[in-house]
Amino acid sequence: MARLAIVAGIVLETQRYINVPMRFGERYLARERREVWLRGSDGRESRWIIHTRELPARRGHQVVLVVRKQWVVGLVNISTGADINYPCVDPPFLLRAFDLFTIIGIAIALPIGLRAAGFVLLLPAGVFYLVSAICARIVWRWRLRRRVDKAIDEIRVATALQARRQD
Repeated sequence: MARLAIVAGIVLETQRYINVPMRFGERYLARERREVWLRGSDGRESRWIIHTRELPARRGHQVVLVVRKQWVVGLVNISTGADINYPCVDPPFLLRAFDLFTIIGIAIALPIGLRAAGFVLLLPAGVFYLVSAICARIVWRWRLRRRVDKAIDEIRVATALQARRQD
C-alpha cells in the first residue's frame, strides 16, 4: 500500500465546483469538488483537488492534509480543531469500469479456451471475479480508513505537543 504523506500549510483560497450532470455510464467521485490552495511553511504554494461536499476549512485557516498519491484522504484543521477522513465520508466505488472489460474478457476467453466447459463455467467465473474484486476493495477501503484515522490522531498529538511547547 502506498505511503501517506503529510502536507501542512495555510489555506490561501478555496473554490467550490459542482460537476456537470452525469451522462449515461459516467460516475464521478463526488458531485462536487473543491480546489484548495495552500502556502507551506517554506512559502511555496500548492493546489489540491478534493472530491467531496465537505471541507472544514476556510481562507486563513492552518490545515494539515493527509495525502495518498495526490489524493487527499484526510484533513485536520488546526485553527478550528475539525478533522475529516475522506474515505469514510466519500468512499471510492466498489465497482469500476475496468470490471466490465474483465467480465467481457472472461466471457470471450473461457469458451475459446475450454470449449463447452467454458460456457458452463462462464457464470460462476464472472460471479467469482466480481465477488473477489468487491471483497478486496472493501478490505482495501477498511485498511485505508484505519491508516487515515491513525495519521489524523498522530497529527493531533503532534500539534498538541507543539502548542504545549509554545505555551
